[in-house]
Amino acid sequence: MDVPSFRKSKGWSQAELATRLRLRSKGRISTLESGADPWPTDLAIAMDRLSAGEVPVRELRPDLHDVRVVHQEAGAPA
Repeated sequence: MDVPSFRKSKGWSQAELATRLRLRSKGRISTLESGADPWPTDLAIAMDRLSAGEVPVRELRPDLHDVRVVHQEAGAPA
């Protein structure tokens, strides 16, 4: 799944996604979603975690295809 589809499936605006990824600006999300800039490694990993793997790192950064993101178990403390 791509980021805009995931975001829309959750009913989130770009501003809401930016907040959840701890970004200051929804404009950054717009730039990333459009593909104008590559996803930085830390944001690609954060997006993978936020989406519980629905938007995997390898989707955002094919060069990081071998990165394995550990996801928190449902109900486990953060």
